[in-house]
Amino acid sequence: MGKNQKKATVITISLIVISLFLSIYITVEERMPGIAVVIVTLEDQYYHSIYFDYSCIAEKTAQTMTLSEAISQGYIPHPLCRDLGYFRGNRRFLFHHTLSKLGMSVNTRWDKYGNWLW
Repeated sequence: MGKNQKKATVITISLIVISLFLSIYITVEERMPGIAVVIVTLEDQYYHSIYFDYSCIAEKTAQTMTLSEAISQGYIPHPLCRDLGYFRGNRRFLFHHTLSKLGMSVNTRWDKYGNWLW
């Protein structure tokens, strides 16, 4: 192995190790997918998590639809569900986020079909 090959190998391995350590300290917040199913109330134009507080939809007309449909029709998140963090995903390390983009299973709030995993 030549001198230049040894340097290139050491530099490559060092960069890989440094990037792995950095990916542990950098976090990415998971976003709610557009295909996630939400509950909308027609009277107040809010959308709710499927794990809603019953008092939020009591005596209202409720329907289910995907998040992207709800947003396109002008629905906004219900303040209580938003404050409780129902629409926020998990904070993941960049390393886990990269693995999820490669198709590996990681801890998530929604599956690839938009179903809620609690």
